[in-house]
Amino acid sequence: MREMQQEERLKIIMQLLHERTRLTTREIAEHFAISFDTARRDVIKLTATGQAMRIHGGLMAINQQDVPDFLARSQIQSPLKKKMAQVAKKFIHQGDLAYIGPSTTLQLLCQLLNGEDLTVVTNSIDNALALLASPLPKVKLLAGDLAKDNRWTYSAAALASLKLMRPNIALVGTSLVRQDGIYLPNSKDAELIRTATTRARKVVVIAEKFKFINENNSPFLATSLDKIDVLITDVSLPDEYRTWFNPRTQIISGSRKE
Repeated sequence: MREMQQEERLKIIMQLLHERTRLTTREIAEHFAISFDTARRDVIKLTATGQAMRIHGGLMAINQQDVPDFLARSQIQSPLKKKMAQVAKKFIHQGDLAYIGPSTTLQLLCQLLNGEDLTVVTNSIDNALALLASPLPKVKLLAGDLAKDNRWTYSAAALASLKLMRPNIALVGTSLVRQDGIYLPNSKDAELIRTATTRARKVVVIAEKFKFINENNSPFLATSLDKIDVLITDVSLPDEYRTWFNPRTQIISGSRKE
């Protein structure tokens, strides 16, 4: 009998999580007749890529029909998110005007930018807080009503202000990636991202591989894929997804260029 590959096991584990909500590492090992260490590596893979939340002894499902709020996502301690943030930092330069959107990975990026001589425009409360450790960079926090669950602001004035800017770079996250673009669950958030990516000279998108295949409720188009200059993901993308992008788009997984 052919040995099941990790990618196949992960799909089945996600199906089991959908049915049961929680799985222990021991249950995974017994279900597939694999060693505990192999099951533990499967657990690490799913939690590192944000597809599930790690709990003592195993995994807990993240509702795939709803996008978890910012505080829930921030509890996923992924070393891959840190690597992705480090890669993103390489595209930001001294003197830049950089729009940085709401994202747990981009919050980590903001922590790396303390002391850099540039200006960051954001509507993310957590990005602004991450940039408080040093006098630089300068921060322009877009004002407006606060979405408390995801900790970002929005107003017509903020949108109008963003339309008058020409950022050197826009760095944004996403909840869902489809062949025609990146999607978000909230129309106002998507509108701000769409404006920022339209105005910016360079667009960098952070998107883990699972965002290409999940089915959460994110109906609002933030930007089309042909506007993306750089895609930073966690693991190597299959050719099926890479062909969605313009040949000029630079695709980077972890710290390695595709």
